Order: sequence, then structure tokens, then C-alpha cells
Amino acid sequence: MRNEKKIANLVTEVSHEFRTPLNSIIGFSDMIKSEIHGPLPEKYIEYAHSVHESALFMLELVSEVLNPINIAAVKTKYSPKKFDASEVILGIVKILKPLATKKNVIISTNIEEVLLPVFLDKTSLNQIMFNLISNAIKFSSCRGSIKISGKIDNDSLIISVQDFGKGLEGDYNFNEGKGLGLFIVKSLLEQQFGKLEMRSKKDIGTKAVITLPFNMQL
Repeated sequence: MRNEKKIANLVTEVSHEFRTPLNSIIGFSDMIKSEIHGPLPEKYIEYAHSVHESALFMLELVSEVLNPINIAAVKTKYSPKKFDASEVILGIVKILKPLATKKNVIISTNIEEVLLPVFLDKTSLNQIMFNLISNAIKFSSCRGSIKISGKIDNDSLIISVQDFGKGLEGDYNFNEGKGLGLFIVKSLLEQQFGKLEMRSKKDIGTKAVITLPFNMQL
């Protein structure tokens, strides 16, 4: 109970700080892609569309995750539907690629060509992947690399995100000093009878593996 209250106070403080710049990004990128002040080269319009879509996605995540009301909801809200999981994974990679590029981190993916239409909560998977990949970028060494793989095995979606950064010593404790992101990931997975495994070695890196069972018949 104390941990949830602490997290609620934290998200209340940072929520406004996230929303304010995101609203500005959305507004200005919309103006740019609409060419309000004159025509632009096609490539710049494409960039503006990418910025606009990424900012909208981020704002949706902020509204869903960085909201104290949703700390309880993260354990109960569940809206499954059919979708191609590979599109979600690669979509998050695209959104976070500029952050990796800034740090000279290379992201490589080994995703099954078509991950069968899983029956899961798409918003939850977006949040899970965003947190895991952004964490991997954060803890990667400069000019490092991240490997992301995805496959279907025994009616479960299995995804791994591996960085080659500083790593950790000892067991991975989700309740002490690991940030809001992994707390949310673990909560979302448990809600859907999934699990998160963290394997980390000091000066070698960290590998996060999620397993999500799904129902192909629905």
C-alpha cells in the first residue's frame, strides 16, 4: 500500500511535466505537416508526420500510465482484441529509434515474419514494449546495441529485449529502485497471466523476457 501511494505521488508530479511539452510538439508538428506557412520538401513533411504520430502516442501513454487513478486500473483494466504483435513491436522500435540514435545505440530485431493474430490487450503490449525498450536504451553503453526478438511458442507470445550495458549484480528486485516502468510492466503482465523474467550480469548487460499466453480461438 505504501509503495502504491509513493508511486501515485510520483506520477502526479511528473504527469504535467510530460503533457505540457507533448501538447506543444503535437501543435507545432501539425502546423508543419499542414504546410500552413508555405510548402516544404516531401521528406520534411514525412518527418513532421512521424513526429506528430509519435507525440500523440506518447500523450496516450501518459494519459494511460502517468495518472494516479490508473495505478489501480493497471491491475484491472483489460480489453483484449486480435492484432498482429509484430506491428506493435516494430512500431515502438520506430518511435524510440531517434532516442537510440542520439546515444549511438543500434537496435536489431529478430521478429517472426508474421506473429499470428494474438488475442491480447494491445494498449498493454504497447506500454510493456515502450518501457522495456526505453529502459534498454537508457542502460545501454554509448555506441552499444540492443537485440529484440519475438516468437510464438506453445500458444504464448514470447518477446526478449537485451541490452549490453552495465548490468546489475545479484537478483532483480522489482520493488526497490527499479523505477515506475518495470513496476507497470510486471503489473500488466500479471493481469494477463503473463510473466517477466530479468537476467542481468554486471558489465555484460540485461535481458528482459516476457511471456504472454493468448487465445487463438476468440
